[in-house]
Amino acid sequence: MAIIRSIPGLVGLNVQRKKPANDNNLREAVIVKDLILAGRRAERSVIGLKDVTIGAKEIILIGGPCAVESSLQMRRSAETVKKAGGKILRGGVFKPRTSPYSFQGLGLEGLNYLVQAAKDHGLLCVTEVIDAQSLDQVVNRVDIIQIGARNMQNFELLKMVGKINKPIILKRGLSATIEEWLLAAEYVLAAGNPQVILCERGIRTYEPSTRNTLDLSAVGVAKELSHLPVIVDPSHAAGRRDLISSLSKAAIAAGADGLLIETHPNPAEAASDGPQSLTPEQFIQLAGELGVVASSVQRIFTAGRPEDTIESLRAQIDSIDQIILEKLADRMQIVRKLGDQKRLDQVKVASRQKEIVQRLVNLANELQLPAELVKRIYPLIFEFGIQSQIKSHLAQEKELELSTYYPTSGK
Repeated sequence: MAIIRSIPGLVGLNVQRKKPANDNNLREAVIVKDLILAGRRAERSVIGLKDVTIGAKEIILIGGPCAVESSLQMRRSAETVKKAGGKILRGGVFKPRTSPYSFQGLGLEGLNYLVQAAKDHGLLCVTEVIDAQSLDQVVNRVDIIQIGARNMQNFELLKMVGKINKPIILKRGLSATIEEWLLAAEYVLAAGNPQVILCERGIRTYEPSTRNTLDLSAVGVAKELSHLPVIVDPSHAAGRRDLISSLSKAAIAAGADGLLIETHPNPAEAASDGPQSLTPEQFIQLAGELGVVASSVQRIFTAGRPEDTIESLRAQIDSIDQIILEKLADRMQIVRKLGDQKRLDQVKVASRQKEIVQRLVNLANELQLPAELVKRIYPLIFEFGIQSQIKSHLAQEKELELSTYYPTSGK
């Protein structure tokens, strides 16, 4: 049973400002006036379905192929999403395609593969509907309904999904403004369904380097004007897998409540959108990197536990080693800045070093890490820091000495 939690009580909605200060304020006033239900509330809405909540502190990962192709493909995709820490399996069974000759989906056969794979791996599932017939076929089978970019302004379809009790992912149209996007959501809400999740998936611009241009500013604007959760689909924005990782992290930093990312067991043989689909290994690796970004903006993402093979364990070690070295480089940079504020005879402070070692030994004991490791490593780190500060001071003194003896003559 889907639920939605929010505190009612609209703040300044449906009220035009008397004298907007500029054109931007006038524009915002017009948008807000018509967002009677989708407009900003006292608190943001959180859409809950079983054990998944979208719009709360946790970042929700949705993954799977663009199109359902086979039972085996969906089982492998579900396994990948589960391993990565994803909560929702995606897969298209009815595919609105630009070309009439492109793969249009497997229909009900594909729906069976999607639903069964999700069930077997304890995942929720989402698929797109394109008309009344497809909606009737999937509404009682899947957990979440998606309205694709091409149907964002299919107002009759929006009214139809507004009459069901299922969360709706509403993708932004190919060239839709944020106002049009939010007003499309208003159609669903006005028809009686409050469970709308906005999805930014890139818009069409003049830039040909990517399939679309990911508008991350839309995440912030949508959250400013509306109480609805916002997720991001970097796959359709980029159209190329090499950009998915950076765009996903940027989306979380921009305030997205979730990510919808395409992954395929064998992207080279995908019937649809292979170039933008991550391999299982890439998908799991990306998921393992999202937690750091989420925590930096006071959000949470818990990656799944990868299979403990030699290769995966070595990959985890390599990733951790990189983080250790990057943090060590940051520490040395701060040490050099600190040295610039000290006199040469103040570079080494034995009491400060002793205090640091003792604090870290206590922390090591709490983490069940050998204290001896800390006692061996940190004296080396201290020594390199001291030598760095000394060299910096000596270089400054030499520069000062040269400028004293060989002043630059003015003309």
